[in-house]
Amino acid sequence: MTDRRPDRVVIINDRSAKVGGASNLAILSADLLTRAGIAVTYFAGDTSSDERPAADTINLGGETLLQQSKLSALATGLYNKKAYSALSDLIDQGDTHSTIYHVHGWSKILSPSIFRALQGVRQRVVLHAHDYFLSCPNGGFANYRTNEVCKLSPMSMACLTTQCDKRGYHEKVWRSARHMLREQLFPVRQMPANIVIVHQRMRDYFVRAGVHTKDIETIANPAEALLSMPASPWQNHDFFFIGRLEPEKGFEDAARAARLAGVRLRVIGDGAGRGLLEEKYPECIVHGWKTKDEIRKLVGDARAVIISSRVPEPFGLVAVEAIGSGIPVIMPDAALLATDVAQRDCGLTFHTGNTQSLAAAITRLIGDDDLIRRMSANCLRTAGSLAHSPDAWGQALLGLYGRVLTRADKETVRTLHTATAQAVA
Repeated sequence: MTDRRPDRVVIINDRSAKVGGASNLAILSADLLTRAGIAVTYFAGDTSSDERPAADTINLGGETLLQQSKLSALATGLYNKKAYSALSDLIDQGDTHSTIYHVHGWSKILSPSIFRALQGVRQRVVLHAHDYFLSCPNGGFANYRTNEVCKLSPMSMACLTTQCDKRGYHEKVWRSARHMLREQLFPVRQMPANIVIVHQRMRDYFVRAGVHTKDIETIANPAEALLSMPASPWQNHDFFFIGRLEPEKGFEDAARAARLAGVRLRVIGDGAGRGLLEEKYPECIVHGWKTKDEIRKLVGDARAVIISSRVPEPFGLVAVEAIGSGIPVIMPDAALLATDVAQRDCGLTFHTGNTQSLAAAITRLIGDDDLIRRMSANCLRTAGSLAHSPDAWGQALLGLYGRVLTRADKETVRTLHTATAQAVA
């Protein structure tokens, strides 16, 4: 039996606006599938926005948990009745044997209730692991109190008794309860599920969590170069940090390491840590958030881009965008792309959370123009192997959907044969 093509894809995501990586990709997938002639319904928990996809969109009008009162967030975060009812109605009224249900994000508005609605169409559900929420209750395999990578097995006694949440142990308990509810409604440990991971090394984390790996597939995210023309980083002196200014992103590690190495750090991004940077590291230039066009005008001055996250980032879009522009990167060894960067000689790695190690990597790149030139050439030569182009990503999704439908067909035939045999007996 050859792989089939879906006649409809229902994309399920907390948001219909381009807020965060998962939402950007969910919207991009809707637009690509629509362009490919596939009927798309975009099911979102928020209100409609101008950035919504070019598809039939259902908006539930909800707010993210952080925008709700504590009691409301506690209740709807565990079980959003409106999301369950709306998704159940959508399935009841429009499901076909060639409909795919692709879940991108559910933890900010939609809640585990959507998985109750999806139980009857499980064989045609695709779960996209943009983060680790399917395997880890806090979604990051990180201890956000210490800003270190977590080594524990999710939901083990050691995990459950460790306070790793950003806000307090009560949040850890709540997240663990939500994780157990999701697993009860849509188990991914006892039986296989159609799961997309964005880097092969994510599989190790899912294995540690006891997730069934039979139908896990790796599809790298789409990415495009930051610059339209290759950079000449060996002619530059400044190092760049691009991202949210939150503790787990390691922005202060980057600033401290740049000071130790005696180089200027330029920061594109914003967040709670901006004031700290401006007060403690006045030598840093903080540009704030910038548009893509504005970023292009800035990063042409980069000698290298520093990614200093203290958590195991599943993909690392900024790194791939920089590499595609011919700009070397410095990455923590816990980042899943770190091995790729080292093997391709596109940059350097350092010990996660170790400022001295990061400073040493920066120092190595400061005075060696030949090294930067070689790494830049390697970046341009190998960038295509780290990520898909948007169009290739869309084709990869269509290929996945065909395999999912083929497996669902076989399961339906197997179930009918079993029922027939039992009836005859």
